Amino acid sequence: MSDSPDKRDDRAPASSSVAAAMNRVLTAEREALAELEACRSEADRTLEAARREARAILERAERIARDIHSRTERLASARARRLAEAAAQEDARPATEDPLAAALERLAARMTGSGRA
Repeated sequence: MSDSPDKRDDRAPASSSVAAAMNRVLTAEREALAELEACRSEADRTLEAARREARAILERAERIARDIHSRTERLASARARRLAEAAAQEDARPATEDPLAAALERLAARMTGSGRA
């Protein structure tokens, strides 16, 4: 029966080292899962920051486009008013039936700088 205690002693260290190895594997697995979750969290934060930046860029671009549109509309309106005023002034001039007289009138205005030509 002295063989039995020796065999138990041989098994005890073997099962102890297996348990220790399993514990190391389980610990490594928990650490890997924790690191994976940390990476996922960081990726989520990075993605949300990128989305916020994209929204801010889009809002700035839309604001700039609205400003340009507004300025262009004001300039076009002012130009249209000036053209309408010039056309009204042109209509207010006495009409000449003779094309030669009209041409001479325009030439005289150009030479004296006193009107549109």
